[in-house]
Amino acid sequence: MAITGIFFGSDTGNTENIAKMIQKQLGKDVADVHDIAKSSKEDLEGYDILLLGIPTWYYGEAQCDWDDFFPTLEEIDFNGKLVALFGCGDQEDYAEYFCDALGTIRDIIEPRGATIVGHWPTAGYHFEASKVWLTTIILSVWRLTKTVSLN
Repeated sequence: MAITGIFFGSDTGNTENIAKMIQKQLGKDVADVHDIAKSSKEDLEGYDILLLGIPTWYYGEAQCDWDDFFPTLEEIDFNGKLVALFGCGDQEDYAEYFCDALGTIRDIIEPRGATIVGHWPTAGYHFEASKVWLTTIILSVWRLTKTVSLN
């Protein structure tokens, strides 16, 4: 088993493709990819480094598989875990809800001890509001490798 678990939910395949691109950059020996629809509490608990990918739909809604998994996510102790978030959103048509689902995950895992890493600047993005950017938590998983020694 690798040291990093990449967990994604995806309806269109975009977030899944991003998860696989991240794995390719990190290496299959470093990162495993999991569809959250087929994952369990124990799957997430097995990793000390987690990359969680979620798209935001319409008016700030979470992807349906993640939405179903949120009660399980609330049962996990994230103390000692480093977590980076990544996601897809529509900054043009839904500018007032851009990437809100990332904020939903953050709001669940941070109070349960998660150390969130890889903050990303908002420069170059054009949106009106976002739960996640209220505390500057849009994340770059590639920066995770600079923040955490993977050796």
